[in-house]
Amino acid sequence: MNASKQLLAYDGEITFDKIEEILTLFTQKMPETDNPVCKIRLFSIMVEGLENAYRHNFDSPEHNPQIKVLLTQNGGNFILRIGNRVDNNDLKKLTDHIDELNQLSQTEVKKLYNKTIHQGHITEKGGAGLGLLKILRSSKEPLKYAVSDIDSKSSFFDLSISITDTSK
Repeated sequence: MNASKQLLAYDGEITFDKIEEILTLFTQKMPETDNPVCKIRLFSIMVEGLENAYRHNFDSPEHNPQIKVLLTQNGGNFILRIGNRVDNNDLKKLTDHIDELNQLSQTEVKKLYNKTIHQGHITEKGGAGLGLLKILRSSKEPLKYAVSDIDSKSSFFDLSISITDTSK
C-alpha cells in the first residue's frame, strides 16, 4: 500500500497576494505526472478552489479571512483540501448545492455549466455560480466536505476534491 505524500500545505490568512504565492508554490511543486491534462486539471481546481475560499470566506471584525490548503498524492490519486470559515446562514444552502451537484452525471454537469454561463447572472459577491461546477467538471469525481462548528455565527467548511491521474 502506498503512503500519501504531502505536496503542499498552507494555513493562514487569505488575500490576493497569498493566492498568488500559493499558486506559485503549487507550480513549483507540481505533482509528478506524465499527463499534462492532469496537471491542467489540478491547477484549474486549485485556482477555482482558492477563489471560492477567498470570495465566500466569512469575515468579521474579530477574524481575518483564513484558509487551509492541503494537496496530497497517493500514486495516481491526488486529494486537494481547501477549507475556510463560512457564515452559518449560508451553510445549508452550500451543502445542499454540493449534494445536488454530486447527483449529476458528467453530461448533466456540463449542460448545467453551459446553461449557467449563458444566463450570465452575477451574484452580490461577484460570482456567477460556476465555481463548484468548474471544480466538479475538472475533478470528474464527487465533491466531499466536512463542517466543524466555530461559533454561533460561523463554521469551518473543508472541501475535499479528488483528482485521478489516468496515466498511472
